[in-house]
Amino acid sequence: MNISSLSGRRRTAALGVAVAGALLLSACASNGNDASPGSAGDNGSGKSAQHPIVALLLPENATARYEARDKPTFEKQLAESCPQCELRYYNAAGDANKQLSQTESALTEGASVLVIDPVDSNAAGAVVAGARRQGVKVMSYDRVIYNAGVDYGVKFDNVQQGAVGMQSLLDKLKKDGRTTGNVVMMNGDPVDSGAKPEKDGAHGVIDSSDFTVAAEYDTKGWSAANAQNQMQQAITKLGAANIAGVYAGNDGMATGVIAALKSAGVTPMPSVTGLDTQLDAIQNMVAGDLYESTYLPVETEAQIGAKAAAALATGKQPSGELLNGTIDDGAHKVPAYLLESIAVTMDNMKEKLLDSGYLTVAQICTADYAKACATAGLR
Repeated sequence: MNISSLSGRRRTAALGVAVAGALLLSACASNGNDASPGSAGDNGSGKSAQHPIVALLLPENATARYEARDKPTFEKQLAESCPQCELRYYNAAGDANKQLSQTESALTEGASVLVIDPVDSNAAGAVVAGARRQGVKVMSYDRVIYNAGVDYGVKFDNVQQGAVGMQSLLDKLKKDGRTTGNVVMMNGDPVDSGAKPEKDGAHGVIDSSDFTVAAEYDTKGWSAANAQNQMQQAITKLGAANIAGVYAGNDGMATGVIAALKSAGVTPMPSVTGLDTQLDAIQNMVAGDLYESTYLPVETEAQIGAKAAAALATGKQPSGELLNGTIDDGAHKVPAYLLESIAVTMDNMKEKLLDSGYLTVAQICTADYAKACATAGLR
């Protein structure tokens, strides 16, 4: 399985190059532990083989999954797979400059492995070069790092991910008796390396159908507020009655879309899809405002990532069950594990989210959703 995740976006690389130089200097000055290069317990890079440090650098905390799902699952699995490993955790809060500084800190503290979910995939590529010159292993997690040739990658197949959401939307429209109509597309932030392939996957479905993309937006920061403003523009442009459905690249944007539709008094509401199966999105689904949310088995991604980090930290290359394809970073084919996503609607929500233990009825059916839960048979 191969996946190409290039967005074509080219931001100024000067910052990344400058920070990469700083990383190189800081790594030379201090490796963050007492073992000197070549001493007993050294793995050849100045890092302790007995207690290798794995740095997990996640991109933001606006999306609930990173703090609530990725971090704790990764931490638990790393402890099981590599008891001698130490974890250093960083969250960039959506700030590319902050993530670059955090990467520098991780190297200064003696990290043997960097697991990076990049805020800026181009700037991160420049940093990787400096880190790897120090013998540090680098893994791209959840997003591509461009032109870096990292040691390993784990991520969702973004093309498949976009196709799942769009196919679910069109299937719903056809079920409702519509074979043509206008669809609004609310795509993710182009800065994110996953946004373009997700968008391509969605287009691969709708472009071969009889439905029309009548309005389309790339949403900075995957922001609900930005999506709400864009949806208001689409309503003004097309007229509410002429919108059959809305494809949104994640649940946050879907929330903004729904807010715009309600604010405009749109009745009946067109079908809206999202992605991430966040709690508030599932509550919107139970209430009838959201039709679908694409489920990403994030825990599986984090477990695979931690197992691969453990292998890298102990001088091994991830293989076997940790390898099923490659990622094209624009210059290299990176050995990788690619995961698939699942469409969740009210038809399979119980099976996929409740029976699996991902969510509980108590979490979903708060006081505000008690009546909707009773109607849906969740009480």
